[in-house]
Order: sequence, then structure tokens, then C-alpha cells
Amino acid sequence: MKFSFFAALLVILLIVVVSCHHKADLSIAPPKPAPPGPEFKCSHDTIYFQNFVLPVILTGCAKSGCHDAATRKGGRVFDSYEAIYKMVVPFDPQASKLYTILFSGSSQRMPPDTPFNADQKSIIYWWIAQGAYNNKCDSAGCDSTNVTYTGSISPIVQSWCLSCHSGSSPQHGLSLETYADVVACANSNRLMGSIRHESGYSAMPQGATLSPCDIALFQKWINLGKPQK
Repeated sequence: MKFSFFAALLVILLIVVVSCHHKADLSIAPPKPAPPGPEFKCSHDTIYFQNFVLPVILTGCAKSGCHDAATRKGGRVFDSYEAIYKMVVPFDPQASKLYTILFSGSSQRMPPDTPFNADQKSIIYWWIAQGAYNNKCDSAGCDSTNVTYTGSISPIVQSWCLSCHSGSSPQHGLSLETYADVVACANSNRLMGSIRHESGYSAMPQGATLSPCDIALFQKWINLGKPQK
């Protein structure tokens, strides 16, 4: 009987340990993000909200089924600087709900299924530590020597578009997951109209504007006949 009692107690303890979430020590500052490449013409020490932070939040949080404008899970939408800033204490990442809820490791950590990686954690931390400004680098470099979908367009789509336009229920019924999807959108003029924020089109990405370089790359890709590789 003794053995049975202690064996059962051990099983219960193991279940409790396994089910517990390991809480991260948020008092330790993560390393600074790796500096961008030489084509980035702005300060390599500054974390720019529009260039680095917003794409992370849009991809991980403001996606269909979570905190996009259509779903509004928990009554929250994280597709703009104003909405994100409400969860930030400038210069103090550890006091910022945005940072703690994303990286605490608790049961309430977000995103629940695909947590942010170490690089993304560094971006959020150091953006807040630098004051959480709504800043942007408009001179990030623009390599238009060989514009293809794989090399030029797909990275932009992945950073800015797939948080809304992917999965089984993409926003506005528009999927941009594949080369064929993006080509079809470009052929309908919907692509350029949206990213240029033209009248009659839904402005995309929500809460932000692509850099002049990114918009120019899309237009050149279309002008070249939409090469895939």
C-alpha cells in the first residue's frame, strides 16, 4: 500500500511539473538585434517601429482569428502604432504589458501557438527601451537590379501581408500565400491600388504604409512581367 501511495504521489507531481509553464526571467535584457545589412542607410543602432516592430506584431498578433480588425479577439486590435503603444511604458520594457505578455512564458503568453523567437524578442525589447517611438526609415536601401517574386516580392508579402491574407479564411477572401495568388491580385490592379492607398481600394497593409522602395519593387516586378525566379 505504501508503494502504491508514493507511486501515485510521484505521478501527480510529474503531471504538475509537466503542465507548468516555465516563466522567463524578464529582468535580463536580451542581446541587441543583429544590425541590418549595408543597404540599410539609416541608423543601425535604432529600432524603427515601421520597419522592424510593426511587421513582427502584424505577423504574430494582428492576424485572422486573433487581433486583426475583423476578429478583435479580447476586444483588442494590434494593427497600428496607436493600439500597440497603449500596452507600452516607454523606456521600460519590463513594465510594458506588450513585452511581458509576449515573453513571460506564462499560460497567458501570446501568441499561444507560435511564440516569438529570440530575434523578435530583441526587436520588441530594444524598441521599447529606446522610447517606443513611431519612427520609420525611408532610406532603407532599394536593390532593384534583379526583381523577382522569390527574391524581392515574397519577403515583403511575408512580412506585411500574410498575417491577414493566409489560412482558410483570409481577410476579404484574398489569399496571398502563393506566387499564383499574388499574380492574380496584381492582374486585377487590386495589388497596386491597395499598397498605394488609392481611392476605391482597401489601404494595405493596415495601419502602415510600405516604403517607397517596396512599392517601387512591386511596380517594377509587374512591369517586368511578374518573373517568379
